[in-house]
Amino acid sequence: MSNLYSIGQMNQLGDAFEAEGFTPDDVTKLKQFGNLAGIKGVLEGSAKIKPVAEDATRVITIDQTTIAVNLGATPKLPFGGVEVEQHIGEGWAIVGKRADGLYVNGRKVVLYLSNRQMDGRIIQGCKLREELTGKFVLNANILDALYDNQYLIPKDWKKDKDGDTRYIFFWATIYRHAYSRPCVRYLYFASGAWSRLYDWLDDDWRGSYHAALLVSS
Repeated sequence: MSNLYSIGQMNQLGDAFEAEGFTPDDVTKLKQFGNLAGIKGVLEGSAKIKPVAEDATRVITIDQTTIAVNLGATPKLPFGGVEVEQHIGEGWAIVGKRADGLYVNGRKVVLYLSNRQMDGRIIQGCKLREELTGKFVLNANILDALYDNQYLIPKDWKKDKDGDTRYIFFWATIYRHAYSRPCVRYLYFASGAWSRLYDWLDDDWRGSYHAALLVSS
């Protein structure tokens, strides 16, 4: 053990870790990070910590049917005055189009409807959010990647069997308005083109409002 630092200094550092919610595993990972010199540079003012944000690399094209999407990049905002309330996803995901549909990390994407959305019934968005808890919903970074690479979007996402427009929601990213109204973004095809929009969780979700999620492994 190094004699350079006093026991009091080490205790102060331990207290700071605990106050910020660091676990023993986090501290181990910090030691294994391999770039403590970079952290020292932040303390000295010669470097700065930059969050994964708008200018981060979001999508890498792999081939004509496959892209990689940065799930952890800060999601784009649908309009001004909102902030991200929830964003689930980290690392990179491989998104590819196959003959039978869209796949993310080898798992097929399905368009989910609650039983309470079928046969003309409706469910409030906030209640549907609760129902989707624990399901493998997709986040808004995949929505934006698909919008920018529309050749990957399956044709049957445009309309359902009755010819009605499908509105496909990406529930792993939830936004909240300054006046505390949460919303979620969706992708849809209308007037011959794909578009992106959002809806409020206190609105009604009908049978054309699908959730994009992965099939269980």
